[in-house]
Amino acid sequence: MRSLLLGASMLALLAAPAYAQQTGGSSSVAPSTQTAPGNYTVYFAFDRATLGPEARRVVAQAADEYKRTGSAQITVTGYTDTSGRASYNQRLSERRAEAVRQELVRLGVPDSQIVATGRDEHDLAVQTGDGVREPRNRRVEIAFAPPAAPPAPEAAPAPVAEQAPPAEPERQPRFTFTVGGLYGHNFGETDGPSGQHETENDMAGLDLTFDVMAGRFGKLTIDQAILKSFNGVNNGLVGRTVLNLGITPLNLMVFRPYLSANFGGVYGAGVQDGLVVGPELGFDINIIRSVPLRAKVAYDYQFRNPGDFHKGILWGGLSLGYRF
Repeated sequence: MRSLLLGASMLALLAAPAYAQQTGGSSSVAPSTQTAPGNYTVYFAFDRATLGPEARRVVAQAADEYKRTGSAQITVTGYTDTSGRASYNQRLSERRAEAVRQELVRLGVPDSQIVATGRDEHDLAVQTGDGVREPRNRRVEIAFAPPAAPPAPEAAPAPVAEQAPPAEPERQPRFTFTVGGLYGHNFGETDGPSGQHETENDMAGLDLTFDVMAGRFGKLTIDQAILKSFNGVNNGLVGRTVLNLGITPLNLMVFRPYLSANFGGVYGAGVQDGLVVGPELGFDINIIRSVPLRAKVAYDYQFRNPGDFHKGILWGGLSLGYRF
């Protein structure tokens, strides 16, 4: 009995890897194939737009069928799974469709007879939730339009149905509005009625930002903060208005860091009114596709303290946003 149980346990351990290989992991590639006459499906590896040997074999079959049947047109449509941001998936689906189009042209199909488009994670082959890496959704579908029938003798030619134009890609969000908290420490404040007090103070309050140009590599942001100063000489309401020009060189799926420069001013009780300039470092984390969580840290050099770069204001903030 003990030997029987031990043997069953070993079989279960060996079956688990085999099952995992059959079902496929997030980086596996589903087998490319012909699904019906005039219809082919080519699959891709995760986050890739290059054709593997099996995919090239299936594209070659499609090219041979085109030459044999003289089809009127070929539609090449690229798709992705639901992992990653929509803007990135749209570009990835277009790159996959373009890779198949170039291979068809290389194999002798006229470029004028091919319509290639990307549909990102629309029309999933396998329905999944958001953020799921499904190999069967990372695909390009090749579909042939049948050749037009020749007109019958002494009869009006049969009408040729107009082909529907490719669907336009969904408009991607270009603006972001965030609301959150901001805390700052002023290292070089000259306060009081005559500016005779050398002191430091703290500020905390509400921070509102609006990204008016949020592109793939950069953004322009208007930042308005309403704060209350404390631990100083002349405490009260403080305002901070800056224009923020930043770069976003990396797009790591749900994590997107940025580096930017601020220029503007601070004003109100507890501070001396004046211009400020300085760097800002932060990142956005996509809680869901249209709702980012933003964290940032910034340093304002105060022009009213010429040469004293250490007498600036250090800021830290956390906010929640909405993209539209």
